[in-house]
Amino acid sequence: MQAATVPNHDTLSLALEQVQADCSAAELHGVMVGMLAGGARMNRAALMKSLEAHADVNTAFADDMIAALWVLQLKTLEDLGADDLLFQPLLPDDEDDLNLRVMALADFARGLLSGFGLAVPANHKSLADEVVRETLQDIVNISQLDSVDEADEESELAYAELHEFVRLGVIHLFEELAPREEHSHDAVDLPPTVH
Repeated sequence: MQAATVPNHDTLSLALEQVQADCSAAELHGVMVGMLAGGARMNRAALMKSLEAHADVNTAFADDMIAALWVLQLKTLEDLGADDLLFQPLLPDDEDDLNLRVMALADFARGLLSGFGLAVPANHKSLADEVVRETLQDIVNISQLDSVDEADEESELAYAELHEFVRLGVIHLFEELAPREEHSHDAVDLPPTVH
């Protein structure tokens, strides 16, 4: 049996279509990312149970899909914790139709909020942080995006800005809420403590 590879947007979309999932690939990745950014660390069975519940599928994910989603989760966690801001939301390619990409970004944002809500209790101390609250509010706004009227250069630039905002916002949420031991670069960033 060959090892699972990290699925791209198209392969995950196809797999979700086959199980008649009630969510897009971008949204499902958003749920996963929201849980990770919120500090949730699950074993394979618990993660699949959460993802299957969100996708509202009639049958459990097949073994190959479970393997692909697990590899995606491991890669996402690794990228979120990387020093060089590697994380990318799972979205259609830049060559794809702009409306498709805008709707996928909105789906990702919706999934992100849903996953984050599962991982972070409403009274969590980090939610009092103004930057965290503002980031989440902006992601709520992005989750409500609608199609663009005209796919011109200005719309492309606006999409690129929103995409980058979501990407960096997710990294910021992860850095604020992830368990401390996952911050490999803390030692570099923190000033020396004076006793």
